[in-house]
Amino acid sequence: MKLTAVFSRDELVAFAAQWLPLKLLLGDVSKEDRYLLLSDPTAIELVPGAGLRIVCRAQFRWPLFGITVPITARNVSALFSPTVGLEEGHPALVFRLKIEQSELLGVPARLNGPITEAINRALSERVRPAWPFGRMLTRSIAMPAVLATTQSIDLAVQSGAVHITDDAFTFELSVRGDATRRD
Repeated sequence: MKLTAVFSRDELVAFAAQWLPLKLLLGDVSKEDRYLLLSDPTAIELVPGAGLRIVCRAQFRWPLFGITVPITARNVSALFSPTVGLEEGHPALVFRLKIEQSELLGVPARLNGPITEAINRALSERVRPAWPFGRMLTRSIAMPAVLATTQSIDLAVQSGAVHITDDAFTFELSVRGDATRRD
């Protein structure tokens, strides 16, 4: 059987606006020595087949020539991309973040690309939030004794899929249902 959840563009834009400002730690969590802070969105949009794009201001704290310095970006385009993957052997909704482009202030133009690439490497290595829906939603539900022949209803999540259009984010689950009979 299929279960489908549809989030409209307006619902996602309102939800994403609640995240900001969003601080992502990219180094030692106890020191907060490397981070990306996204704030002040100027645009939030769905990108068909890709994810949710947020155009905003950003602050980075990043080592440059051996010194950790704050870097400000007037405009950053950040893409949050959801995919279905495996976490501990179960289907999971995994989110990845990539800086598509940035306008770094006070940094020579030739360093803009290499700094953005280094930040994207750190994002891909350290920032990978996931919802383990396969593990969380696979359940055996005990039936009351009044159902004399059925001990439980068993639901097992088989897979999931993500579909993104201009208008909506759709999350689809494939679930197997079984009944366990009483002896």
